[in-house]
Amino acid sequence: MSTYDMLDHGPAPDGDEDAVMRDLLRTVMEQIWWVIGIAGSVILAAVIYTKIATPVYSADALLQVDAQSNGNSAQGQKLLSLMPSIGPMRTEAEIEIIKSRAVVEPVVEQFKLNFSTSANTVPVLGKISALFARPGHPFGAPFGLNEYAWGGEQFEVSSILVPKSLEGAQLTLRALGNGRYVLCDAFGATLLTGVAGTEAKGHDITLLVKKLVARPGTEFHVTRFNQLDAVSALSTSLQVAEKGRDTGVVQLSYSGTDAHAITAITNAVAASYLKQRTERAQEEASHMLEFLNSEVPRLRAEVKKTETALSEYQSKVGSFQPTQEAGVYLAGGLDYEKQIAALRIQRAQLLRRFTEESPEVQQVDSQLSAMAREKARFEDHFTTLPSSERNALALQRDAKVAEEIYVALLNKIQELSISRAGTIGNVHIIDEALLPSRPVKPKSALIISAGTLLGVIGGILFAFCRRKFFTGVADPEFVERRFQLPIFGAITFSPEQARSDRQLSAARTAALSAPRSRPSEVEDAPAAPAGIARLLPSRAHASASADDAKKEPVGTQTVIASGKAPVRPLLVKTHPFDTTVEGLRGLRATLQFGLIDAPNRIVAITSPAPSDGKSFLSANLAALIAESGKRVLLIDADLRRGRLAQYLGRSPEGGLTELLTGQVDLDTAARATGVAGLHFIAAGTYPPNPSEILTSSRFSEILARFEQQFDLIIVDTPPLLAVADAAVVANLAGSTVLVMRAGAHTEGHLAAALKKLRRARARVVGGVMNAVPLKSHNKNGTYDYAYAYTYTTTNPDEVSRRD
Repeated sequence: MSTYDMLDHGPAPDGDEDAVMRDLLRTVMEQIWWVIGIAGSVILAAVIYTKIATPVYSADALLQVDAQSNGNSAQGQKLLSLMPSIGPMRTEAEIEIIKSRAVVEPVVEQFKLNFSTSANTVPVLGKISALFARPGHPFGAPFGLNEYAWGGEQFEVSSILVPKSLEGAQLTLRALGNGRYVLCDAFGATLLTGVAGTEAKGHDITLLVKKLVARPGTEFHVTRFNQLDAVSALSTSLQVAEKGRDTGVVQLSYSGTDAHAITAITNAVAASYLKQRTERAQEEASHMLEFLNSEVPRLRAEVKKTETALSEYQSKVGSFQPTQEAGVYLAGGLDYEKQIAALRIQRAQLLRRFTEESPEVQQVDSQLSAMAREKARFEDHFTTLPSSERNALALQRDAKVAEEIYVALLNKIQELSISRAGTIGNVHIIDEALLPSRPVKPKSALIISAGTLLGVIGGILFAFCRRKFFTGVADPEFVERRFQLPIFGAITFSPEQARSDRQLSAARTAALSAPRSRPSEVEDAPAAPAGIARLLPSRAHASASADDAKKEPVGTQTVIASGKAPVRPLLVKTHPFDTTVEGLRGLRATLQFGLIDAPNRIVAITSPAPSDGKSFLSANLAALIAESGKRVLLIDADLRRGRLAQYLGRSPEGGLTELLTGQVDLDTAARATGVAGLHFIAAGTYPPNPSEILTSSRFSEILARFEQQFDLIIVDTPPLLAVADAAVVANLAGSTVLVMRAGAHTEGHLAAALKKLRRARARVVGGVMNAVPLKSHNKNGTYDYAYAYTYTTTNPDEVSRRD
């Protein structure tokens, strides 16, 4: 019994990365038309998509939101704090205001975005057809598809009102010709009929179709949305973002398929926002003016009162020059009084909107209390001042505070009057949206570039997967590198052998289809064609015994003279100078070197699957080795479908089956073939249990006895992946050769075959790539070299005389 040993007689493999790149490149080049076809298809699909896809445009407007100045004085800041609409604004808040219902809803009403209309078209085909149509000239309906629009139709709805139950439902409007139409619900029930240009009513529906130019029977879809849904849809579609950080510049963008419509809608939203901000500012200014005007009489009386009190005090006590300490007391008292006065005005303004228990008012009250405490602590520092001086300073302070607040109030009234008159305050439209010249989607260059890249990648992946899973391996170098299996040779495909096989198949078909003739008719039957007669056994040959074979020398070659002509003539005999035979001679030389270290002289020739040509290779290789002067025994161990007898013109009976069951002896089973040095054992009768027969001890004993008589024993086995017989034979053989038909096996098949041999502990010395297609130039290394030298039977002297 031999042990499994994968001998590495092939060239040492290169680095993994280089090998992978070479395999990938070879795979792509072998299937270049698949790669080009797939890449071209993807590119064509990308181009078609860019042509038929609905273009999407984008319009942009630029707004600026300025933070309004609060004034230079502290008193002005306090007064401006009473007017939040014109005070400092956060950009994030303004962005939300732009997308609010108050801004968006007027635009929805203006552009009738609360309903949609569309033509009923066939997907893709309808768009392609519309590209060739002229507006106002509808195409005819092909194939009787009258309900679809094929291009050239014109349909426009001015307004539609539906009951709540039909909001969001798709209604169907069918053209009747001459501008007439009928409106149906989703179930086909008629809701109303009308004529374009006239308002139609029915079932609580009011519809005004402005224009309808369509072939009778063409259908259109009309959907009236809920008002809130329409506003939300537009608000969601608006893209509002601040450009930069804390710049106050806001970009407003809107996208759609109609360039003119989206431009107008973008400008309308910007104008609606500006109007809303202006109206709000004017409203706030009106309220503030009303409050300030109500405070003017009181402040005027306060000013007059304080001035009168100061004047009377000065008349009573006379003028006085304040000390430095008194000046500090006066300046500090002024600041506190101004702040307290501003807080009181703010509280009065808040009480017009909130109650005294509200958090806003409570916060101002707490500030007033804190300010009063601060003022009291400040005045405690000046208790040492004379009372007369303190009274005079207090009167001066009250008069000055009342005057400043009164003047500031009058100035603010003037500012608010101007703001209410129509100024837009701190919101500006920097750039209005302009009509876009080109769509933002689809981006043709990007799509075509991406399609080209994806197409090439997809083609390469397809080629790789096809080679990996669906296409057989045909490269001997790849087998050597991938499985570390030395390839002894690549046997090219033989047209001569294929022609012989076709003639045999035709002869068998003719024999099966021909009616049976009487004996007298057989004698008068015309002779078979030369090609078929050479393949079919003659009556005389069929009656002769296989043991009557004689060797007749013809020139330097040996032919089989037997009572039974070969059904499948050996190629080495019929065409000894064929390219395939030269490949077999190279295999013979390589195999002899591979058998030097073999534990015995038994060679098992197997293949992964049927029709790989192992029987053809076994028979012709055995004949070539025998011609080299060795005694060779060829055994047909395929006890299920053995066909080696057809190549040697011997009867399949009395073969290996009978030998293993003891019906014949060794000398009777091993018959001469007519080829010097070559003996043959046929498969014999097909037994019901071939695996059990081959696993018997008698088979190994017989092989051992034959090994003493012959220089080499070649055993032709059944396919590896089909039955277990080949593994049994490979276990007994000292050397196993795996025959692979080029392009017939995937990597998985070869891996499974080698795995089965490994489990059988077979010694695989190498493989043979059979039926390799002839190529005009070398692509896969030395295996594809064509033979430049041919043999001739012409006498050299005659050639020299002709020269």
